Amino acid sequence: MPGGWTPLSSSSRYARGRLTLREDAWRLPDGREVTYPVLAVGVTVGVLPFVAPDRVLLVGQYRHLLREVSWELPGGGAGPGEDPRAAAQRELREEGGYRAGRFELLTRFFPSNAYLDEVAYCFAAWDLTPDALPADDDEFIERRVVPLADAVRMAVEGEITESVSKVTLLQYLAGRNHRG
Repeated sequence: MPGGWTPLSSSSRYARGRLTLREDAWRLPDGREVTYPVLAVGVTVGVLPFVAPDRVLLVGQYRHLLREVSWELPGGGAGPGEDPRAAAQRELREEGGYRAGRFELLTRFFPSNAYLDEVAYCFAAWDLTPDALPADDDEFIERRVVPLADAVRMAVEGEITESVSKVTLLQYLAGRNHRG
């Protein structure tokens, strides 16, 4: 293991739905043993769907932690063993009501790599056709099509606060500006 870190054990403490709280014990390079809490989430996806060349779809969902509606890109969790691109297509259909003809992986990142095992895959999607799947039973979604510039402004100014949506939007913008 890099740097002399040695895994000793891992045990689940609580599970509900797709989340598990576990404890991982490690021996540090100096010989001490420590236990870290880990919230096991798995794979998450976010999709920047282009309904027109410079217009994108946002979804508004009530988020109980915020106690308000959160404007985000369509996205969510992948099932066990589900390919991130397949999960992105499913989430786009469930939350956005569209199927994409083309996806581009923009980046992947770890939203909080100290305590979450979550890895987020960020996609852009084009060639959309209406093809809705039913939303999850706890999702009450409002859809809004906005200019890409407005969505980016919302991310920069804090109107979009959800991390996968912010990273997806800003990664797309940075890549587009880098390519020219």
